[in-house]
Parts: sequence; structure tokens; C-alpha cells
Amino acid sequence: SAPDATTFTAFARGEATYEQYIDDLKAQLDKQGGGWVTVAPRDTCQQGNDSESAAVSNISRINAEFWAQKAGCVGYETGGAQYQAGLIRGFDPATILRIGLPYNMPAHSLQRSQYVNGLAELSPEIRRPLFEATAEIVGQHYRGAKPTSWVPWHPYNFHAGNFFDAKTGYCPQDETTLELLDAKCLPMPNWVFSPKFPIEALKKWTERQIDLFAKKGLTLQQLRIKNPGQGLDWTADAVWAHVDTIIKVFKEKGLPAPIVYIHNHDFNGMAGHTGAELFRKAQQANFSTLVIDGAPRKNGTHNDNTVLLASLNLDAAQKAALAEYNHNQQMIENLICRFDSRTSQMTPWDSDWAGGTEGSDIRIAKEYSLDVRKINDAKEIASEVFPLERAVTPFSEYKLRLGIALMIEPGIEPKTADSVRKWVNGGGKLKVGGDVLVGLKRWETLTEKTPEVDQLLKNMPEELEAALGQKSKLIGPADLPSDLTAAQRHTALGFQQKGLEFTKAQAKGTDLTPLLLAPEVLHSAPKSLRAGTKFQVLMDKLDGKLPKKEEIKFVGFGLAPGVASGPESLGRDLVLSFLHEGQTVQVQLPDPDAAASAAATAGGNRKATPGNKLEVPTVVPGEVLSYAVKVGDTLKKGQILCVLESMKMEMKIPVPDELDGLVVKDLPCKGRTKEKQGDILAPGDLMVELQEK
Repeated sequence: SAPDATTFTAFARGEATYEQYIDDLKAQLDKQGGGWVTVAPRDTCQQGNDSESAAVSNISRINAEFWAQKAGCVGYETGGAQYQAGLIRGFDPATILRIGLPYNMPAHSLQRSQYVNGLAELSPEIRRPLFEATAEIVGQHYRGAKPTSWVPWHPYNFHAGNFFDAKTGYCPQDETTLELLDAKCLPMPNWVFSPKFPIEALKKWTERQIDLFAKKGLTLQQLRIKNPGQGLDWTADAVWAHVDTIIKVFKEKGLPAPIVYIHNHDFNGMAGHTGAELFRKAQQANFSTLVIDGAPRKNGTHNDNTVLLASLNLDAAQKAALAEYNHNQQMIENLICRFDSRTSQMTPWDSDWAGGTEGSDIRIAKEYSLDVRKINDAKEIASEVFPLERAVTPFSEYKLRLGIALMIEPGIEPKTADSVRKWVNGGGKLKVGGDVLVGLKRWETLTEKTPEVDQLLKNMPEELEAALGQKSKLIGPADLPSDLTAAQRHTALGFQQKGLEFTKAQAKGTDLTPLLLAPEVLHSAPKSLRAGTKFQVLMDKLDGKLPKKEEIKFVGFGLAPGVASGPESLGRDLVLSFLHEGQTVQVQLPDPDAAASAAATAGGNRKATPGNKLEVPTVVPGEVLSYAVKVGDTLKKGQILCVLESMKMEMKIPVPDELDGLVVKDLPCKGRTKEKQGDILAPGDLMVELQEK
């Protein structure tokens, strides 16, 4: 049977107004005593399974719009790292967006203010056409046409530091909110919670958000408090003080009470109980339009929705639907346990770290050959010395990179805040990307800057100058081919060079987007897919029409004719057979076991000899983008040696003092070109070979 239609369904189709949708939503929340938004799989899998959620977004959306909606759920979280991680894996972010648009509730996509969905800061000239392309995708999906009225797209628009310059009136979050409204989207302003941010600042922020919407002829109806801590920070009293401040501002302005959404993570198993207490506080204050994020029972990363919703007035049918939703979602997410960080010990129960990034932190720690149990300590030290608040993207990315930089720096011992201060104040540098330096330079947060921030920037002038010059490389509308669809413009503008390269891969048919409906294929171990497995694939581009789906049947594996089958053969090819509309289709691919064996035999990249200063190893793992020197050059300390892409950021590697005056003998690695990826280096791999002058 089909999912239930709601007033949101009518609004999404252009058959009801936004105000009618809001009125019915408030009536539902009043009856229930509150509501919830599901954060599965976008956030549960981001924290628990290395952002591997794109391929289960479609089936999770179906589960949400059928069962979660019946259980009082009023929204489906999508986007953010899901798009970015999907692009890295070979999926189209615009398609991920579209298959995450529910039938009967809004999709709430994370948006990082001026950074949108990536880590590159985009200018207004890029953001405006990007938002227009996004609105066109959503409008085409629901209404089959370009938008002429408000589009049912409600991104969570936030700035990690709630930054506002009282002298100039500059606020990146406010700018992007207005740009989204101009594109006919309906953003949900987010206040990023921190005990270090004063309540008075929240009051002024709420007043500004009301005024921004009024400028566009709208009454602000919905706001969100992002990451009101976990551990010791996540208390009902602390969060209610913030909610109550927002309510009072609306009352003073003569406006109806807003819908306030709450987002947090769970590190100690108590978050669901605290959320239930928060619901009770709201109900005691006659405030029923509170919505708190929830996830399936025992999910290990977010509020347990069965505990959370015990404070709401759900009937027997709603409770039964909740149990069905949770069972289904658990089964869905079991498909993608490439590794499961839900059992990791890296984040202590009382941590105030406001970022659900354990999965990606584990992956990055492994790339650096670091003990994952030390990552949280590293981030805490980085936060003490460089106190950017709050620890959400992109600030969480900065802090992770600063934390890793101090861990891999041999000159910082012991690994304490005092040792970091001593290193920096003594002229020491840190191996961090240019985006981190720009973030420290701008310091767009409400907390005071420490002296070490300016000192580090003083120690790294060449790296900072190079990073500040990156804006000139941004891809704008004029750089795009004229025949791109709205979806392709969205991908190219939103994800810059990688996004533009992806649109070219689409034309060649080399992307993995068609498999977004087949997680059982994407996430199977190599050579483990069972013969007879049926799955769906997407068959066309998103050009305004609903994507066509086709059913494929996997017939089985075989060996290519005339190829040796013994394990000693490194040249084996597999034949994969599929059945489509009665026709057998065969694909020949290298055997992954043989490829792994060949790689082991070849030994991979050459390693630098430890202790030999003429063989320069890479300290940070990543892709070689380019060298800044050539064979025969005499090195000067501080100059840029090469550029790597590590942890999604460009990192300029400078010449250390001890290599000053040496001559470049060989550059053994290949850099990235328009056609090919650069060499991927691991710590210890030879990066540059030198000789005496």
C-alpha cells in the first residue's frame, strides 16, 4: 500500500500553501505533545559507519514515509556529509538529494552557511545560482516544473560559530538565508549551541532571523538548535533555557510560537531520557511545538526514539508503527557495516565534543597510522589552544586536523596544551591544510581568540598566503558548459572541481550513480553476491522527470575463457553475468583477489629510508596534486615543496629548515591531471629525493 498523504504532500505538489502546511503541522504537534525527526541513516551512519549512507537513503526514505510518519515523525534528515561522501565514492550528489525527498514530510538537509555542502567557501556569485539549481531540482521532483512559488526545501542552515559582526552587520549565515529565500527555498535557521555562547547573543540572533524572513514577506515559523551537547552539556535545563529564550522573543514580537527543533548526539546512553525530560518541560510550559531528533532503538549514536517518545501522546497504532520502523531501519543499516564505530571507545561519555564524526575519525586515524583512542584527546587539546566554537563542520574539521597535526609533530612532546603552546610560540609550524589557516585567520566565532592563533599564522606566512589565493580558483557559472542540467549545475557549483569533473564522468557513463538503489550490491564483500539476487538500477539522468528504474538479476561469477584459475595467476579476469529483460549481459573485470596479490607483489609506493635526509617522506597521507619545485631546484626553507589533498583539504607542504640548500634530484610521484588521479601516498612513502649541492 502507499504511504499516507499529508498536508505537506499537498504543499509539495503546489496544491496547498506553506502556511496551510505549517498550521496542520502545529495541530499534529499539539495533539501529540511534540514530535520527532528521524536522523537515520544520514547521521546514524555518518557517526557509526563512515558516512556510508547514500546507498540506503532511498530505502530508508521509504521506511520513513511509510512507518515513521505513522509514528508521529515530521521530517527526514538528509544531505551534508552524505552528499560529499557519496561524491567521493562515485555517486551524483544531486541524485542522492532527489532520492531522499519524501512524499509526506520534508527533507531537512544540512547546509554549512557559506560553505554549503563542502569545505570550500563559496562566494555569493556562486551560491545564488547553486541555490536556484537546487530549487529547480526539488521543484521538478514534486511539481514537474521550475519553481514559481515557495519550494518544499527546508535546509538546516547554520554557521559553526554563530558569527555576527556588530560593527559591519556581516553575518555569513544571514547572507545565505536571504539567498535561499530569494531562490524560493524555505531554510530553517540553526543556532549552534555552546555553553560559551551567551544567551543574549541567542536573543539577538532570533530577532535577526525573524526580520530576515519578514523582508521576504514571510513569517518565520521554524528554527533549530544544533548540537546542544551531549555528555555533561546535554541537560534538559540547559536546552530549555535556550528554547524559552526563543519563545519569549517571538512573544515580544507579537508572533505565534514557533516550531523549535533540537539536534544532538548520544555518547552516554542518557540522551533519549534527557530528551524525554525536555519534552515534559515544554509540555508543562504549554509549548507543544517542540521537535527532537530521534533514531531507532539501541542505535548507539543518537536519541533512542522509544525512550524519547515515551513523553508524547502516541496512540497504540503509532507505537506499533514505531516498532516496525525501528526494526526495518536496523535491518537496512546492517547492510552497510563496512566497519562499525558504534562500539569504539574513542569518545568518553562526558565529552562535550559536538560532532558525530566517529566513523570518519576512525578512517582518518587509520590513514595516519594513529591510535584511534587518542583522537578525542587530540581534539580536546586543539580546542583548548585554538578555541573555535562550536565543534561542527567546518570547525570540527579544523579541530580534527589541528589535533592530528599536533599528534604527528615529533617536536610536540608530551602531547599537552602547554607543549603545543610552547611549540607554536617558539616558531613551530603545524601540518594543516590551507582551509584551516583561513578559518583561524578569519576567526568567525563568538569566543575570544588566543595569542597562539595569531602566532601560528605568523609562523606559516607562505602557506597562509597560498590558501588565501585559492578563491581565484573557484568555479563559477561562467565556467560551466551551457548544456548542463539543473542537477549537473548543482553538482558542479556546489562541489567545485570534483563536482565539475563528475559531470564529465557522467557523460562517459563511468559513475556509480545507477547503483544507488542497490545497497546489497554496493556493500557486499567482493565475490560474495549470491547468484539469483535481484536489484534495481537507475537508468537515466535527473533532467526533470522521475528517474526510470530497471530490475536486474545477477546470474553468477565465472572465469574468462583461457585464463588460468590457480591462485598463482595474477592476470585472472572474472566474468559477471546479469539478466535484463530476458537478455544475458556479461561484464569482464579483474579478479579483486588477483589485484590484491599483484599489489602486494609490487610492493606499492617506494618508501623513504628512515634517517636519510636526502629521501623526504610524506608525513600526511593523501593524493599528490602537484609539485611546486622541479628537478635541479635549490630548496629554500619555508618555500612550498608540494601540494597534497588530505582529509578533503589542500595541504601545502613546506621545505623544513634542515633541507635548506639541498637540490632536488627526483620527483618520484605523479600529480593529479584532468584525466587521472595523482599518486596516493601513505605516511613514510618517498615524496622527494634530494642531493647535496
